[in-house]
Amino acid sequence: MKKIGFWIYDLYNFFFSLKINPLRHIPNELTQFILMFYLSVMWTAVFTIWVGGTIYFGIGSVGAHLVVLFAFFFTALLFRDAEKNGHLWVKRDYKPKPKYYEADKNKCIWDLEREG
Repeated sequence: MKKIGFWIYDLYNFFFSLKINPLRHIPNELTQFILMFYLSVMWTAVFTIWVGGTIYFGIGSVGAHLVVLFAFFFTALLFRDAEKNGHLWVKRDYKPKPKYYEADKNKCIWDLEREG
C-alpha cells in the first residue's frame, strides 16, 4: 500500500511540480506558470465535459472519451516540446534604442542643498 502511495505522490509531482515536469526547461517562470494555468483550465473543462457526457449520454459516450484523449495528447505534446525547445519559448526580439534616446538628459535630480 505504501508503494502505491509513493507512486501516486511521484506522479503528482511529475505533473504539478515545475522543478520536475518538462516545463522546467522553459527559463521564464511566468511562462511556466501561465502554461500550467492553461493546462489546469483545460483539464478542468475536460473532466467536466467527460462527467457531464457520461451522466447525460451514459457510460458509452464516445465524444467525452475523445475529449479526454485529446487533452492527454495535447499535454504530452506540450511537455515534449517544452523539454526539447524550452529555451526558445521566451526568446524575445529586443530592438535597440534609437540614438536620439538619451535618458540622462531627462533625469531629474533633487539637490537638497540648493533647493531646500
